Amino acid sequence: MSKNLDFGVEQDMTPMIDIVFLLIIFFMVVTELTMNQAEIVLPVAPRAKVVEPQPGSRVLIINVSLDGKTGEDRMQLGNGEFLTEKTLFAALKGETLAFDKWEPKPNNVGEPDSAIEVLIRCDRNAPAEYFHKIFFACQKAKIYKVNLAAQYERLGNPYDVEE
Repeated sequence: MSKNLDFGVEQDMTPMIDIVFLLIIFFMVVTELTMNQAEIVLPVAPRAKVVEPQPGSRVLIINVSLDGKTGEDRMQLGNGEFLTEKTLFAALKGETLAFDKWEPKPNNVGEPDSAIEVLIRCDRNAPAEYFHKIFFACQKAKIYKVNLAAQYERLGNPYDVEE
C-alpha cells in the first residue's frame, strides 16, 4: 500500500496584512497633516504669540496667496478650491452647521456664535482687502474667533528663487 505524503508549507499572511493596514493608516495621516499648508510668505511680527488650538476645537485655515505666474491673489479654505466672497461665506456657513457647537456671545445678547476658530494665513504682499472680505464672511457666518498667522523673524529673502 502506498501512502500519499504531502509536505507542503503554509505561510500565515496575518502579519503581512497587519503591516499593510498600518502603512495605509500612516500615509493617510501624513497626507492629512501636510495638506493644510500652502506656500505663503507670512509677515514678520516680533511680538507674535503662538496660539495652540484647544482640545475638541475646530480650526479652519484660510490661505491668501499670490500666484507666482500671474501675480493675482488667491483665497482658499485649506488647500481646497479658490474662493470668492460668496463661496467663502457658503463654505464657512457649511462648516459652522456641520461642527454644530455654539458658544454664548460675551455680552449674552442675541443668538450664540459658532465655536469654530479661523486662522488667516495671508501673504505679506497681498492687499488688505482680503482681511476685510474674510472678516465680513466670518461675521456673517457667526464666527468670532479669528487669528492672523505671522512669523517671528525671517532669515534671507523669501522671494529668492533658486533654479
